[in-house]
Amino acid sequence: MKSVSTNLKRVIITKIEPGEDLIESLSHLIEEYKIGSGLINCIGALREFTLGFFNLEKKTYDFKTFKENVELISCIGNISYKDDKPIIHLHVNVGRSDYSVIGGHLSQPCIISVTAEVYLFETDMKVERLNDVRFNLSLLNIM
Repeated sequence: MKSVSTNLKRVIITKIEPGEDLIESLSHLIEEYKIGSGLINCIGALREFTLGFFNLEKKTYDFKTFKENVELISCIGNISYKDDKPIIHLHVNVGRSDYSVIGGHLSQPCIISVTAEVYLFETDMKVERLNDVRFNLSLLNIM
């Protein structure tokens, strides 16, 4: 295990509108506020979303896009950097109309139906990602 201590720099609160892509909106937010690294927390509702599941044998994600109205029960993740570009890493749980829940790694498209209420907690330390050959993934590089 590796760990590092950092401090909270600021909290940015935003509301994403119907028809907007959640990840694209977060990318604009990162650029607009010049955000380093941080924690993302949001709730809301989606009309289209893409979930990924990491296949350990193939060392790639399997993705599936859903076109249905769901509650965005929980969406958490982080912002880090690779090659000076921000990486948004999100996991979600969504609630279906039959009250079942599905979840996984969130990818695009992820289109808002009603709203997304986002709290972004920026840290004062920029966290980098480095490729881990064991998984062929860019993972957090904690010194």
